[in-house]
Amino acid sequence: MNNRIFSIDVLRTVAIVLMVVFHFIYDLKFFGYVDWDIPDGEGWRTFRHIILSSFFICLGASLHLSYQRAINWKKFTKRLIQIFASALAISLVSLLMVPENYIYFGVLHFIAVASLLCIMFANKPRISLLIGLCIIATYNIGWVSAIWPFNYIRSYLPSYSNDYVSLFPWIGVVFIGIWFASTAFLQNDPLKHIEKNTWLALPGKHSLVIYLVHQPAFFAIFGLIAYLSRS
Repeated sequence: MNNRIFSIDVLRTVAIVLMVVFHFIYDLKFFGYVDWDIPDGEGWRTFRHIILSSFFICLGASLHLSYQRAINWKKFTKRLIQIFASALAISLVSLLMVPENYIYFGVLHFIAVASLLCIMFANKPRISLLIGLCIIATYNIGWVSAIWPFNYIRSYLPSYSNDYVSLFPWIGVVFIGIWFASTAFLQNDPLKHIEKNTWLALPGKHSLVIYLVHQPAFFAIFGLIAYLSRS
């Protein structure tokens, strides 16, 4: 049975395109072409938050659509291993390239952990909504830190990471995504009238591959330009 909803794939496509644009601009700064305060400056942080929110809503929605009737542990474990392996590879590469700011808990690390924590609620959308709202409220009230649980080992980690995604409040967004996928609005697939434009969903269906490939490609291109300019 196909549980895919075209609108979710399109939203994931939008998220992956925005992420590629964001990283392209970040790389422009990294190689010294611009001096914009990305990713932490005013506006850029909001841009990143929009991207993360889109990805994590899609993550929660996908968990619900795939496992609302029963959890296929073989399918889930296979995907989880792929994500964990990809996250480990990113950590190792970043440790070699930028050891002072290496990535120890970025987007893929978060997705792997959030999938594990949320999978048992995939068929409980109303409870998921309540949990998600409580997590976000708890963070905004200030009851939990954005660096939790890494505050216990903070001295062993870089003071700044090139990509850090906190469990709080972002896991709350994943829980809300589980609920969102159960709503009549999404179940009716609001973008189904343009479903014949399959290319709109294609990047969203292959977001992990694009995520892993685009930054090495950018670095290779910018590195080659830098090398040729010095020749």
